Amino acid sequence: MPFSHPQPTAFPEAVFFDMDGTLIDSERLWDIAVEELSEHMGRRVDRETRERTLGASTETFFSVLSEYTGHAVDTPEELDRLKSILHARVAELFATELEWRPGARELLDALGAAGVPLALVTNTESALMAAPLEVIGESRFSAVITGDRVARSKPAPEPYLAAATALSVLPARAVAIEDSTTGATSAVGAGCMTLYVPSSPGQPDVPGVAARRDSLAGVDLGVLASLGGVEELRG
Repeated sequence: MPFSHPQPTAFPEAVFFDMDGTLIDSERLWDIAVEELSEHMGRRVDRETRERTLGASTETFFSVLSEYTGHAVDTPEELDRLKSILHARVAELFATELEWRPGARELLDALGAAGVPLALVTNTESALMAAPLEVIGESRFSAVITGDRVARSKPAPEPYLAAATALSVLPARAVAIEDSTTGATSAVGAGCMTLYVPSSPGQPDVPGVAARRDSLAGVDLGVLASLGGVEELRG
């Protein structure tokens, strides 16, 4: 599908946000649910293994936990059973304990005020999106790309390519904001200018990211514009 550009615009023409760990402090809630699930599967997850699951697709997530715990997830029925346990617990936690990541709401507000089109791009499945979208505000986004809406989720580039198509922009004219190596790899692979804001200490660098920061606090339109080598955005 060709991309349309009715008139020249300043960079960025769109901003794509990851959700868990980028906009909302949900990774700590996932930590609780994953620890409980791994114990159910036979072995409490350690930090290194948990980090291997950050931002992962459902298939990769359960492959890692199966390898770590020794609990076979080799039938559709067992996969569905474990997913139901995990999703029920995550939904319960999301309903009462979601909090914003530093600077995230302020950046969304500023981009919205400037009229920059936004997309939410997450590996989280649609079934778990009700509570986060209520906190974040679904109306902020022109498109919401979830993990079950694409054939290949992050770290494949397809989610970000889908967001670019939905907003009719070239990936190179958009900024993607990510907190995990999985997500940043996806965004870079799609050709987006990528701002990498790790949600936990010790995460490795991702080749090709435009910039790395400790948090979104202080990130504004000028910072995002500078990733494309310009200092001025549309008014």
